[in-house]
Amino acid sequence: MTRGESPGAELEYHSFGAPGAERTVFLLREGEAATLDPEPTATARRNVRVVAVRVTADDIEDPAAYRGATPAAVAAAAIAALVTNEAHDERVGLVGVSSTGELALLLAQRLGEQVDRLALVAIAEPSTALDRDETGDLLAGISAKTLILNGRDDPDAAAAAARWHQSRLPDARMEIVPDGADAVDPRLSISHVWERVLSHTAPGTVR
Repeated sequence: MTRGESPGAELEYHSFGAPGAERTVFLLREGEAATLDPEPTATARRNVRVVAVRVTADDIEDPAAYRGATPAAVAAAAIAALVTNEAHDERVGLVGVSSTGELALLLAQRLGEQVDRLALVAIAEPSTALDRDETGDLLAGISAKTLILNGRDDPDAAAAAARWHQSRLPDARMEIVPDGADAVDPRLSISHVWERVLSHTAPGTVR
């Protein structure tokens, strides 16, 4: 586990997969398992290095009409510096999961063409009109080829939310997953779709 300090933010991250691989994917998640491999068997099948970054609830705050740099903007700047340090000028994949989706979008916009593949997993539609307007503007500026994966029965991030994002992204497709692999919790988990996420964000890397 590594802790790195960047201006305005401290990051906790961990690398796994193939050391020295040409392709690097950055995974943004919340929670205690954020820096763990979502599905080691799927990762091992690919020549890819994954840098998993733990994101806190404070990091993803992006209130509308916020004066000055929002916490999410500060976090995006810190993670952008990490991407530069870890991948230099190489193209990278980026994954946002549930609450970290908008942070992933901010980061993709900030890094521009360096992020050539983006995956959004279990992403909900913004809740207010102002948030929808701001997120719509953000989506329009994303150049990465984007895959949206939402669960069919997810109470917050189902097909309607996926369509909302897809319709506002320049280059995106959506896939609705029939179940989240948990009979109790219908929310889509990253471990359930990790193989698909890697096939999109790290194409051509199967060993």
